[in-house]
Amino acid sequence: MNSPADNDEKAALKQRPGLTRRAFALHSIQWLPFAALLAGTDDATTIVNSVLGAYGLPKLPSSTGYKLYDDFDEEYVFEYPRSWVARSNHQRKGIYFADFNTSDKAVLEEFQEPADDKAAVTEVVSRAVSPANEVGGDARLILPDERRIKSEVAEHDGLKYIYARFPSETVTRSGYQIKRKNIAVAAAKNGRMYSLLASARSDQYNKAKEEVLQHIIESFRVRP
Repeated sequence: MNSPADNDEKAALKQRPGLTRRAFALHSIQWLPFAALLAGTDDATTIVNSVLGAYGLPKLPSSTGYKLYDDFDEEYVFEYPRSWVARSNHQRKGIYFADFNTSDKAVLEEFQEPADDKAAVTEVVSRAVSPANEVGGDARLILPDERRIKSEVAEHDGLKYIYARFPSETVTRSGYQIKRKNIAVAAAKNGRMYSLLASARSDQYNKAKEEVLQHIIESFRVRP
């Protein structure tokens, strides 16, 4: 049975027989509420692809390059892929950027500064994997073994930055196993720690994704 939306589309195509399904999808963009289109992104290609995806049509090549996240109300700046979409982190203080086609993501979080570097790495890893009460049901979240967490410290503009790499694993309620590769950075200022995690699914990981995630992490700075 066709949905009302399908029937409306067919009617519109009959009225304009020269209009292909793809052209109709692109034409329909102008009728969609701009607030819905622009939520989380101002990239035209991302907006068009969201419409094409809704119609099950091939998408345009994603926009390339990076955008700078630089909100003067926040203590940090970093770059993220232009085609990614931003969302508020409703679970904790911070912001969430993602490519919703691939599940690649970058999550910025803010929390109380831990007692030392080791505690900071533990906190960053725990938040990356996410507490069980945020997943719900019988999904299992598996923290990586300490031996698989690689960390180092560097200094930029007089501030100490902690970098970490580690795997993570989630077993969903249906038994599906999701593994991710994670790269993170964290720096503290005035008793608050700001951490940025960039990650991608292990089964999709390649050199190109590694370069993107590394770029995000290396661009992160806390204002002096």
